[in-house]
Amino acid sequence: MLCQGGGALQGWPRVVFAPNGQPVVVPQVSPAKLAEQAISEMGLSAPDIRLAPPADSPHGATIGFPVWMWTARREATTGPVTRTASAGPITVTATATLTAIDWSMGDGSTVRCSGPGSEFTDDQAGRPSPTCGHVYAHLTPGGVAGIDATSRWEIRWSGGGQSAFRTMALTSSARLPVREIRTLNTGGAR
Repeated sequence: MLCQGGGALQGWPRVVFAPNGQPVVVPQVSPAKLAEQAISEMGLSAPDIRLAPPADSPHGATIGFPVWMWTARREATTGPVTRTASAGPITVTATATLTAIDWSMGDGSTVRCSGPGSEFTDDQAGRPSPTCGHVYAHLTPGGVAGIDATSRWEIRWSGGGQSAFRTMALTSSARLPVREIRTLNTGGAR
């Protein structure tokens, strides 16, 4: 028997007294409530932002050069994640799939990446990311770009004769210095 307490479903037994000869009424848990329980157990999280150049770099991004963006790969950040919840004869299974990450780059532009992005390696220096990147065209206010990364999740569940679909968006933030390199030709024409 499931009892609800503190907003969460808990599978702990309890004693129910019924008059002699009367049937015991077992409260029914809806498949939707079980789906919510399964979804809450997924532990989905916002992107674990990774940048190249890194956000903690003293120099940061340079105007005109590629910036790579990705999220650290863990079940909670890239999925898919599947969890099951049961109550009596009802079992519900929910699966969350990462569909995209939207990156607000702090310069007025947004980049949509269809997955977690490609992790940068040193041998890729100067090259654009094959899956998720950006190039700053001008300085940002204060020389620092406030970056927001929003993961877009699709969650499907079914069980107990029902099924449904929902979406979830989770956002994390980082700051990246943006600089400009200027050259000055001091040699005159001869």
